[in-house]
Amino acid sequence: MKIEVIGPGCPFCKRLYNRVREVAEAERLQAEILHVKDLKTAWKYFPHTPVLLVDGRVLHRGKRLPSKERILELLRESRPDTVQEVTK
Repeated sequence: MKIEVIGPGCPFCKRLYNRVREVAEAERLQAEILHVKDLKTAWKYFPHTPVLLVDGRVLHRGKRLPSKERILELLRESRPDTVQEVTK
């Protein structure tokens, strides 16, 4: 799984990147997590940054950041075979 947070490095971008990393670590996901700060790439999504991409699919755009719980839901919806829900 390739997870990308795209944005120029503003506080919102950094916060989303950190949340995604924390979720991935907590769920023990085998994922490549990148913070893409390249302005040429970010410009494609302007003014709706940061952008959360999973395997090339846009799962979130904009400064109204998803919670960690919502990020986990988005990852589950995008790759149900990779992110398993743990039942107690």
